Amino acid sequence: MAYYKDINLVKGDDLPALEIVLRDSNKAASGQTLDIGDASTWSPIDLTSVGAVRLKIREIGSTTLADTITFTIINPATDGKIVMDWGSTTLDIHGDYEGEVEMTYDNGRVLTVPDKFKFIIRDQF
Repeated sequence: MAYYKDINLVKGDDLPALEIVLRDSNKAASGQTLDIGDASTWSPIDLTSVGAVRLKIREIGSTTLADTITFTIINPATDGKIVMDWGSTTLDIHGDYEGEVEMTYDNGRVLTVPDKFKFIIRDQF
């Protein structure tokens, strides 16, 4: 388990929106040769049968969730693209947070992306 590159944010803000393309590191994208070290060669995950995609956020070192935000799946769902807006109070405190993406399929099965996001939320001036 690892973190993606840190995402720097400012306390009290509610932008930028977070847009992600979910990819399968075990399958090459169309016209690509699979390179495990290069995510641009990975196939997008088909989200057609996914009922919900969520970002769960907690302070680093804590086991208590600070927030859960639902992503919107951008059409076509076969492109694996999702976007979310921050909750109105999600960024109201500063500190170091981590987040994980969880997909719930229409049949109730759940897939969590193993790597996590790291959010650094600083105070405003």
